Amino acid sequence: MSDISVEDFYTKQAAEARGPEPPGSPGPKKKRRRLKVILIASGASLVVLAGLVVGGGALYANHLATSVHRIPGIVALDAKNQAAWSGGVPGSMTVLLTDTQVIPRNDSATGLIELLHLNASGHSGAVVSIPANAVVRVPGHGRMELSVVLKIGGPSLLIETLERLTDVRINHYSAIDFASLPDVVGALRGVDVDVPYTTTTGGFTFHAGINGLNAADALAYARQPAVSEIGREELQENLVRAILDKIAAKRYFVATNFRVLDAVVAALSVDSNFSNGQLEQLALRLGDLRGRDGTFVDAQVLNGSPTSGDDQPVHLNNQLDRKLWQAILDDSVARFAQQYPFTITPGAPG
Repeated sequence: MSDISVEDFYTKQAAEARGPEPPGSPGPKKKRRRLKVILIASGASLVVLAGLVVGGGALYANHLATSVHRIPGIVALDAKNQAAWSGGVPGSMTVLLTDTQVIPRNDSATGLIELLHLNASGHSGAVVSIPANAVVRVPGHGRMELSVVLKIGGPSLLIETLERLTDVRINHYSAIDFASLPDVVGALRGVDVDVPYTTTTGGFTFHAGINGLNAADALAYARQPAVSEIGREELQENLVRAILDKIAAKRYFVATNFRVLDAVVAALSVDSNFSNGQLEQLALRLGDLRGRDGTFVDAQVLNGSPTSGDDQPVHLNNQLDRKLWQAILDDSVARFAQQYPFTITPGAPG
């Protein structure tokens, strides 16, 4: 792994995300089916509830749904504001996922911003990552980085900002607490992540290639002050996907490993508009993504990369990203990813 360039690593990861292509030209529909499905943070956290309906009983699933922390007062999600939107495919759903921006002993900026989009069909969807240091126009505040928006105006202002940027209606909000991830990793007895380049932070060195993380070094991995903001976000996404991939591979949903399930749910917060029933139903829909089409792409920037740009502001590639926003509206992100394969998010090993 140390002999491969960073650019080649991400090209390789994108190819693995698309899956192997046999000789001949099978056409876009068959190619989409071969896109590797990687469960993402909010989605798989909620899928825990779906597994419990089958493996642990509806009563415990309802108990866990009740235990998920609710975030009240998100004005942008009020029924009046939601009703003002008419674009998109009827029946589709978009959930904004961020982190809580709180990492103990953090000595660098942090920010995870993803749009989890479920297609109206209920059997496919996409996860679109947006750099937290991207400079955008913020209602009432001029232009600033997205990570600052959450700090000054909370989820409501961030939702309004992203809706104006993308023209995509955001139906719900969820946040993942990176400070709680060591508990999850510990409950799982460690996870494996694929690291594109060697980094050292907090006294821990993470070598290029497969690294086994445990509860002791998971937080250091999430902080990653030695890489750029874009690179740090991708490494954080990689960690979360590795956690959730192991949960699925070990069938913790069906086995009802309460230590793991409780740890995952404790790391999750959602908006107060989510009822227990809606959480469980959403979990069931998200569960379908593991066996069907799921597409994971990154919004593109004009400056900065995973290994360059430090924490300096970056600017979105509006010409290309406008096509991505439209693809979300049209339930066609899979088609967008096929047309622009370099936008596919590097994935954790399966």
